[in-house]
Amino acid sequence: MSASSLGYQAAKPAAGPAGALSLSVGFSGGRTEPVRTESVGVLRLMKPHYLDDSGQVTYIVVNPGGAYFGEACRMDVEVLPGASLVLASQGATRIYRTPHEPAVQEAVFRVGAGARFEYVPEQTIAYRDADYRQVTELVVAPDAQAFIGEIVTPGWDPEGTPFTYTAMRLRLDVRVDGPAPSSPGGGLVCSDNVRVVPAAIGEGMSGIGHMEGASHMGSVLVVGTHTAAVAYVDGVREVVSALGMERAGVTTGSRHGVSWLMVRALADSTDALHALVYGVNEFDRAATTGQRRLDLRRY
Repeated sequence: MSASSLGYQAAKPAAGPAGALSLSVGFSGGRTEPVRTESVGVLRLMKPHYLDDSGQVTYIVVNPGGAYFGEACRMDVEVLPGASLVLASQGATRIYRTPHEPAVQEAVFRVGAGARFEYVPEQTIAYRDADYRQVTELVVAPDAQAFIGEIVTPGWDPEGTPFTYTAMRLRLDVRVDGPAPSSPGGGLVCSDNVRVVPAAIGEGMSGIGHMEGASHMGSVLVVGTHTAAVAYVDGVREVVSALGMERAGVTTGSRHGVSWLMVRALADSTDALHALVYGVNEFDRAATTGQRRLDLRRY
């Protein structure tokens, strides 16, 4: 991932990331086990949990400092063939004032054949004068399953002014694993590029064509062959409708043999979007693994 793709001038390479973690899990003895766990700097991994009898392992990422002020962090996660992993965060990611360089998070998630990966971090909160860049690459085998749910919210401002952060830029690329196809894009299945730049829009940030009067944004991406079924797409739409999400849309697609579904929603609270992420996740689990609703609150 180049500095130009992130839209800012990178820090000197010698500085290195403020936090980095590398996690690899594999299927062994009837359940998913850690193969490699490494973490340095401001990122830590809690001990693994098994939340049910499915054999799926859950890891929680912890940032002891609780916030970013302009650092760069990186995650490399690998789910080996047949394994199943839930990756979450202990608390919200808070981005405070970044006067010199933007805070950056880069992540590469690789999901092998027949494997499943669920990434459900707590919300990202951008406070006054915060500039944040997030670049995520999801590399999947054609028969893998992945679920990514994210929530973005503006932080509290002492003067009560909305959208006082500088910018939030979030890019998510999905690629198919294996040799790059000869067609244009080199294995790129889909790309989601979100740019919320209040500094450039000003008071019109919440208006039509931008945030439609909302303050919070949520996204859910589901990858897997099951997302191509009409019944599945209709079921996700029913979940969205039942939650009263009037400013939400469901999009589907397929490329290079990989099918996907995305839900994008605007709301006025984190709770509403949290219900959306976990509601769609519950439906997805019922349609695929048969697991019960994901509950991470006590961890």
